[in-house]
Amino acid sequence: MSKTDRDEALRLLNEPLDLTGATVDTQTTHVKIVHSVRLEPDTSERLFAEAERRRVTPSVLLREIVEQALAPAPNVEETVTVRLADLHRALDSVIRRAA
Repeated sequence: MSKTDRDEALRLLNEPLDLTGATVDTQTTHVKIVHSVRLEPDTSERLFAEAERRRVTPSVLLREIVEQALAPAPNVEETVTVRLADLHRALDSVIRRAA
């Protein structure tokens, strides 16, 4: 910070604050909690690539993935579209657990 910036900040600090046209935001906001996770470099690269493909941030993508994973099971009669890669991963996981 330059001396001029400092002097200007001090001058503004000593001036009365005019809140005549101010409005109060009464809308409540939801608090978000940060969870730290360590990913292998390959997983991290895949996360960034998928986020870029979807045009979202990695945080948004992780939030969506967690929300989907923790969502209640859908109606079993409902028709859903599943990516082939996800289907293969699910089947591989079931086979590994059964072995």
